[in-house]
Amino acid sequence: MKTKVASLALLLTLIFPIMAKSQVKIQQTAGRDALGEFAPEFARLNDDILFGEVWSRNNLLSLRDRSIVTVVALMSQGLTDSSFKYHLESAKKNGVTRTEIAEILTHAAFYAGWPKAWAAFRMAKEVWTDGNADSVAAGSLEAYAQT
Repeated sequence: MKTKVASLALLLTLIFPIMAKSQVKIQQTAGRDALGEFAPEFARLNDDILFGEVWSRNNLLSLRDRSIVTVVALMSQGLTDSSFKYHLESAKKNGVTRTEIAEILTHAAFYAGWPKAWAAFRMAKEVWTDGNADSVAAGSLEAYAQT
């Protein structure tokens, strides 16, 4: 019985803050800026659907959590290009500390592969090596979002 009560208390602690957050609309133009004339539909889907709708559902999952999921998904595919760096930078801006990203990548290494983790760590080290190890970068994707 105590276990059920503790589990329910934990669940409520996790759910209520998520439900209480307001949804904001993220304005993104990277797709249009890079591919607007060449692939306008892909650019629209990137900017309006992926970032404008999916990333904007922060009432369901915080930007910080979305950043963590995205970093791990890209790492697991072995994608450590400029898009991976962008998402590492976003994770930092969204509150993920150096200590946390190190633990996230270490944990994911056992599922995604050790060489992929090495590549991810090289880029994460670049992003988080700028002074205070566990500082959160000023601003976040939320700061760029419009309600």
